[in-house]
Amino acid sequence: MAFRGVTGNIPDVTDDHQLRIIGPVESDLEYASEAKGKAYSWNSSFATGATDVEVISIKNTSSSDILVIDEIVVCAVGACVFTLFEVTSGTAAGTTITGQNLNLSSGLSAPATSYGNAAVTGSLSGNTLAYQCVTAGYSTILDTKGGLVLGQDDEIALTASANTTVYVTLIGHYKVI
Repeated sequence: MAFRGVTGNIPDVTDDHQLRIIGPVESDLEYASEAKGKAYSWNSSFATGATDVEVISIKNTSSSDILVIDEIVVCAVGACVFTLFEVTSGTAAGTTITGQNLNLSSGLSAPATSYGNAAVTGSLSGNTLAYQCVTAGYSTILDTKGGLVLGQDDEIALTASANTTVYVTLIGHYKVI
């Protein structure tokens, strides 16, 4: 990464002794995708058929990397409250979903166990991490700003409060511990 001054190749110092430089700014998600090929999205969509249904579950199975969740996009045909929680016990089961690598040139698979596209069963909720309300027919982003971190065998899940069709996308990246 190269830095340069505002007026040339040597960094500038103001009269107030502040350093003024120009340099590239890259998010952790961009770096993980471009340089490492370790950025993924997990998608789940289906008609819940009931209220308070677990719609997606993701467990980090990597022994060397943490999984950082950058954002969660949720949408529902009907008004709905999504609840994000930490899974504290139980074994999730359901339809397996695969994390899609966001670097289309990378052949790396996500080291995760994930379920969605139908009701997920077996997970017992622990701490509630966030609520996200969605107006019928609209989507919203739960922007965790990279603050939601899953270590080895940590698991999160998301429930939908309404009997409606839901669409969920989790976007995250792996980072060496």
